Amino acid sequence: MTALRLLTRFIDRLNYVGAVVAALAAALLALLLIVEVITTSAFAWSQPWAIEFSTYLLAFVLFCGTGWTLRTGGHIRVAAVTQALPPAARRLMDLAGSVFGLGVTGFIAVAMVSQAIRTAEIGSRSFYPLATPLIIPQGLLAAGFVLLALAFLARVLRALVNDPVEDAGRHAGGIE
Repeated sequence: MTALRLLTRFIDRLNYVGAVVAALAAALLALLLIVEVITTSAFAWSQPWAIEFSTYLLAFVLFCGTGWTLRTGGHIRVAAVTQALPPAARRLMDLAGSVFGLGVTGFIAVAMVSQAIRTAEIGSRSFYPLATPLIIPQGLLAAGFVLLALAFLARVLRALVNDPVEDAGRHAGGIE
């Protein structure tokens, strides 16, 4: 049981790092867009890399923090049905949904990691002027899906041993 709790805490820490990466990407995206608006408006000069990097940063913002959001209860869910269920049925429904989520995100994570490896092997680069090696954005995107799959794994493990599946102390402000 102690090893299980250590594993889930380790997964939580990894997902916290993913959330930090997502927050930094959001700040960098905002800065990039502000610079782009200013240079375009004031100097009629668009940054050639702004579109490319804003696309990558948006993907990081969307996916790198999802595992932490799952742990803190920030994902949108419909609680009207589950609130009417007895606690044991509610826990079973949450476990079933978490196992399904683990299956889906695990499949996507494996596919994304495979794609990133293939991209690295063939040396793919973006078609934009900077010709960014695509392993960088694809690798970070794959890492985001791996983190989400790990978060679902931790949730399933917690549900199986009847530990709280969400960290009530760090509620992310989810909508129920």
